Amino acid sequence: MNIKDNGLFKFDYQFPVYNFFFPNQGKSLSTEKLSDVLCHSNSRISSRALYFHIPFCETICTFCPFTRGAYRDSGLVDQYTRALIREIEIKAEFNDYHAVPVRSIFFGGGTPSLLSPENIAQIGSAIHKYFSVSPDCEFSFEIEIKSLNEEKVSVMKEMGVTHPRFGLQTFNPVWRKLFNLTSTIDHIKFAADILNRNFSTVLFDILYGMNGQDKEDIIRDLEQAVSLETTNIDIYPIDNVMTQSKLHKSIQDKGMPVASATRKFTMNMLIDAYMRSKGFMPHNGHGYVRTDNVDSSVVSQDYSFVYHEHIYGYADLDLHGFGVNAVSSLRGHVITNTSSRQKYITSVHEKNTVPSTISRHPGILDETKPLILRLPYHGEIEKSKVSMLQIPFALQEKISELKENQLVTEDTEKLYLTKLGWYWYTNIMFWLMPEADQTAMKRFITEQLEIPGKFIAKKELLYV
Repeated sequence: MNIKDNGLFKFDYQFPVYNFFFPNQGKSLSTEKLSDVLCHSNSRISSRALYFHIPFCETICTFCPFTRGAYRDSGLVDQYTRALIREIEIKAEFNDYHAVPVRSIFFGGGTPSLLSPENIAQIGSAIHKYFSVSPDCEFSFEIEIKSLNEEKVSVMKEMGVTHPRFGLQTFNPVWRKLFNLTSTIDHIKFAADILNRNFSTVLFDILYGMNGQDKEDIIRDLEQAVSLETTNIDIYPIDNVMTQSKLHKSIQDKGMPVASATRKFTMNMLIDAYMRSKGFMPHNGHGYVRTDNVDSSVVSQDYSFVYHEHIYGYADLDLHGFGVNAVSSLRGHVITNTSSRQKYITSVHEKNTVPSTISRHPGILDETKPLILRLPYHGEIEKSKVSMLQIPFALQEKISELKENQLVTEDTEKLYLTKLGWYWYTNIMFWLMPEADQTAMKRFITEQLEIPGKFIAKKELLYV
């Protein structure tokens, strides 16, 4: 990937994965014990985020890349809930979790709202028992809207949830069918209404850039999305590297034309202009917040998603994950739990162990993370929070090149992403990584595209 001086199009191709960790998982596997890693994980950490993975879904959406399985009965969910709580207990034996304040909690999936009210209350009780949860903790909870009711809303509020979020994706009936989205428009309106009445922050997702989608289609989606009157809307380009083979086959069978990289880029520009016209501002690479302060700033200063501050943030913020395939991103280490639901349940219940792989990385990668991730994703970094003297020369040279190409600017206190840089934030994140991490990411993409049935056309990646 190269930067070029060609007007809007500053890179020669689009990096095809839009959300990723750095340092990479599994790049340098370690034989260290989980206990040894966790017992040192509070060192030089000022704030923590927690992630809990709930791998059950009523229906399997074809665009979804995450670890999940079909919901069959409440007994298995109860068993998994007990395993999740047991994992917290096991890890709490190795780490004083009360020593670092938790500023963000995220329940993802899968479908966390398939948990029963009792399940939700049990996990909530364990969280408050074993962790020091900040009074202003941001607490996100993903919802499949068909499973939403007044009782679950009440239990979520009692648990401490502040940021309920649901996956809308699109209003287009053709794409809702292709995505295997089984909720109705009435379900969507019910969810938005009950959540807006009970929470001050409500979020949902919209996808764009699907094959055959034109600008009129995305505007129709955005019009209906804005009308739901939520505080936030997250708007993502579809990630065809990560979508399921079934969706690739359906698109090819229907002969739907490829959405080129150039079309997706111009769609993003249109989305930004439209959302600002409706009283929204971007607050990171893809999230929009409703605000009275719409201006020409690259990102809003009125809101920040705290969970992503910990993933794409400064070196003194970390993430601890719980459940199947959950990731813990720590200083010096990345821990990834097994993707096997049965192995996970059996191990924690019968062996009192958390089945996981551990990778180790040099400490300098944690120090460079704010430059590589936070700057492009959140739009700025404070120089005083970064060990600038430790930054490798090669990365300093790349930052200088970004400034020369009007993608980054700076003053005495901060480095900033420019508006043009904001359009390219994913590419900038990848381009700033060390070569070894880029190679690991490319290998991951190759593995995904070798799955039978997946297909990516060159025009999805190359700019013309």
